[in-house]
Amino acid sequence: MTEAAHPASATGPEVDTALGTASWRALGTYVHLRVADPAVISEAAVLAADVLDEVDLACSRFRDDSELVRVSARPGVHEVSPVLAGAVRVALEAARETEGLLDPTVGSLLTASGYDRTFALVPGEDPTAVTLPRTRPDWRLVDVVDDRLVVPSGVSIDLGATGKAYAADLVALTIATRLGTGLVISVGGDVRVISSGTADTWPVAIAHSPGDLADDVLLATATLRDGGLATSSVTARRWTRGGRQWHHIIDPRTSRPASGPWATVTALGHTCAAANTATTAALVLGAAAYDWLVDHDVAALLATAEGDLVRTPAWERSGVEEGGTR
Repeated sequence: MTEAAHPASATGPEVDTALGTASWRALGTYVHLRVADPAVISEAAVLAADVLDEVDLACSRFRDDSELVRVSARPGVHEVSPVLAGAVRVALEAARETEGLLDPTVGSLLTASGYDRTFALVPGEDPTAVTLPRTRPDWRLVDVVDDRLVVPSGVSIDLGATGKAYAADLVALTIATRLGTGLVISVGGDVRVISSGTADTWPVAIAHSPGDLADDVLLATATLRDGGLATSSVTARRWTRGGRQWHHIIDPRTSRPASGPWATVTALGHTCAAANTATTAALVLGAAAYDWLVDHDVAALLATAEGDLVRTPAWERSGVEEGGTR
């Protein structure tokens, strides 16, 4: 799931005590935190960094010492940490809600395609032929009961589809519970907001990039009080192996990279994990995404590579402000 070196934030959060903000890198991406009470930002940043370190150590597919790698190497029933158990529960719930469009057992497909290490180390061009697994594991055979994780033989669990969103939700709940402050946390664009009072609102920028950060386009600004916002995209984490272009969102129905008209999908949800489930499912569904999002009453904004936008009715009702560039 995660891609950070150990520890997740080698230099630690950069804290602005006046603004109540902190920024750093963890889980192979950027992290931004802002709290309603600036007096607790230093403590909140430490809590957040510690939680992200725990998530990385429990859930990473790229660390030999991670809990996920250890249990995946020995099929069977394992007692696992609450962090890993929670992450797998979220992934399995996403699989159930999407009828398998989000599948936490695609790890073997990603490995076969060349995404078997931290993405920064994946060759952009690799002539090696891709040999996909002959049989696909069934995610329904993975189970979590209390603190026991059932890992079937031949299954490689990958938590990338929901991992960052789960981490954002976990950080937000930890800080709100322990410090009693409202906050907004973004883990690589997966955002969770918790408000501590009726006056708390948090503006969150929504951007689309065709692959060049210099051309990043601000699509909208959502003002959130509570809940999650996630953006999924196929414009990043792309590579070529065996003459085929791959990206990190796999359609489990075809064992190939998801394809369709949408480059970026943003959605709102009651949690970040719920929002991220919708955005990833939409990219997997491709042309069928809009109808699925409408049927599930998801507030979503869909963007093509050219920047053309389509909005669901729930998005139109959400009051999100749109427009501008950055």
